[in-house]
Amino acid sequence: MGDKVASLSIQENKLKASTHNSRLGRFEFNKLIIFDDKTIRGLPKVKDQLTGKCRIVDWFHVRSGMEHDHDLFETEDDFIQKVIFYPSERFGNQTAGRIRKDLVALSYLSEDQINDFNYSDTMAKFKITQMMKDAGIRGARNGRDTYNPNIYRYYSPKIESVEREIIRDIKSFYHDDERFEFHYETPEEIIENYSCDPLSYSSKMTELMFRTN
Repeated sequence: MGDKVASLSIQENKLKASTHNSRLGRFEFNKLIIFDDKTIRGLPKVKDQLTGKCRIVDWFHVRSGMEHDHDLFETEDDFIQKVIFYPSERFGNQTAGRIRKDLVALSYLSEDQINDFNYSDTMAKFKITQMMKDAGIRGARNGRDTYNPNIYRYYSPKIESVEREIIRDIKSFYHDDERFEFHYETPEEIIENYSCDPLSYSSKMTELMFRTN
């Protein structure tokens, strides 16, 4: 059913899948292998939970300073751990000679930090802007230098917050039930540990993903 499923429910050995447009799929199973238990009803009772830091995804439009050679900034801080630059979708198909980029930032914060202004999207904006300036990214031209008209002056880069996503890391551990097998690996761990035919299409895709990263 691809990405059409909105929710799942389980009754005995039957799985019901509801889509976003209110259609229903029914499946019988011997065992369910579950990688993500969100929006699934009918699972065994929870015996324990492990709560980690929330993954924060801050999306920004770059208003000035879109054209540069940088694709990634990385830090050792939990707040703005990565800044990823990607070709902006606001300009349609872009020519190879001129790629204008927007950015997304990844952070890992506790619940208390999420509610602290020092870790807000506003402070993220200030920190990312400074990182861009330190990397030599400049904004639009601001006329010529007063003392040397052959040199241009530039504004600082400017970014605008668009959306903040909060992805909570809550792992639930369930009482044993022979109908279910739970896996808690991340997608990256699954790809890294997956053993497959080196000539298969999936292995080629896996190799390409790791080469790209």
